[in-house]
Amino acid sequence: MTTGSQPVLLFLHGRFGVRDDLAWIAEQVPSPWRTVLLQGSVPLGDRFEWFSVAYEEAPGAMSSDAAPAADRLLAWIDENVGDAPVAAVGWSQGGATALHALRRAPDSLRFVATLGGFTTLDAERGDAVLAERRPPVFWGHGAKDDVINPTDIARMHEFLPAHTTLEERVYPDAGHDIPEAMVEDTLRFISERSTEL
Repeated sequence: MTTGSQPVLLFLHGRFGVRDDLAWIAEQVPSPWRTVLLQGSVPLGDRFEWFSVAYEEAPGAMSSDAAPAADRLLAWIDENVGDAPVAAVGWSQGGATALHALRRAPDSLRFVATLGGFTTLDAERGDAVLAERRPPVFWGHGAKDDVINPTDIARMHEFLPAHTTLEERVYPDAGHDIPEAMVEDTLRFISERSTEL
């Protein structure tokens, strides 16, 4: 796939997901974006994940867990997008993968919208550059999320303001799901970034 100069917006599903899980959001994305639904490469029965955590008892994912998925995403961008602007929207583990790609290659994505996402426990190679450039990141999450634990939330609160231009929205009645208000805020965020292309 080559897109010329048309900007490309990638959608990354969550763990135990498939390519089309976020199609209902992608179809609402405003012009001029071309949306592409990607699928994780690690099978989970008839579903997929982007990466596995090496130590299930660990308090969270390590960069060594997420880096292979981030590198596959970066390679896909290099092979398919060309010189067009590219950004990403990811749900849960898909949001973590998109954010990790940005941490490994700070120039790779114009922005990331991470919905119910998280980040890894340790540092990454591009973190210092990311802290200088501070690309836009939207982080939406439910106040009643029982999947992304308080330690993950605290780590996001520490990392994102120090490394990105953060817009955070918390949805009081939401758990680990994507309420309509989160979709509306995500689409607004994308629309606002469109003026910066």
